[in-house]
Amino acid sequence: MKIFVINLDRAPERLERMASLFGELGLDFTRVAAVDGRDLTDQQASGARKGMYYDLGSGEIGCFLSHIKCWDAAAKDVAEYNAIFEDDVHFGAGARELLADTSWIPTDADVVKLETTLVRTLVDRASVARAGDRSVRRLRKTHPGTGAYIVSRKGARKLLELSTDFADPVDQFMFNPVSVAWNALTIYQVDPAICVQEVVVGKDGSTDALASGLKHERPVQEKARGTEKLMKEIGRPLGRLAASVGASLRGQRWGKVRFR
Repeated sequence: MKIFVINLDRAPERLERMASLFGELGLDFTRVAAVDGRDLTDQQASGARKGMYYDLGSGEIGCFLSHIKCWDAAAKDVAEYNAIFEDDVHFGAGARELLADTSWIPTDADVVKLETTLVRTLVDRASVARAGDRSVRRLRKTHPGTGAYIVSRKGARKLLELSTDFADPVDQFMFNPVSVAWNALTIYQVDPAICVQEVVVGKDGSTDALASGLKHERPVQEKARGTEKLMKEIGRPLGRLAASVGASLRGQRWGKVRFR
């Protein structure tokens, strides 16, 4: 399994950090030069960019195009599976063993998500495979983030075909059920996850070096105030209870994917 790391030319410190991490794991990787949103060509910046939630900024266009470069490489590679990482991830225990072997990957998998963003999502309760001491479950609901995932050769080809005219952030394109890609892909989640991004945990005091360059492009929703906020707080536990009961009846589990 080849490992790709997406890295901007103007972020050498991130590359050095990833080289150190993979060196400690005893694994090689191939750097993929990220498409810089500051340097988009007219052709790259043009097209339908009015997405489901908001219009894409230049940074998110560049991020999507960077992942397309990885999918193109994975689709052409002789290996059946390849792993793709953004350069701000942290690794959990047992990452080397999981990444050095592909026998645990379900044969029908197009994508296996390796990270968690610590948001509530829905996965099958039953595990279809084991990756060391971790479960591999079908992902059934939105779980954003493209910091770490494995893509099969056939999955990469599907993603390339479906992304010719993208209009949403790459994580929403891949991991949101309302996206055109969702129904075309068979997606699994490693649980607990082996990766988490810096933007989620803010580890090691390295916030400045690893801060997400896309954060300013994602609109901040106005916070609810007064009665509206109170009603949301009252309703939240009831909503979680209803979601958990419904998921249990369907043989699924509603909750956060842990990082370990």
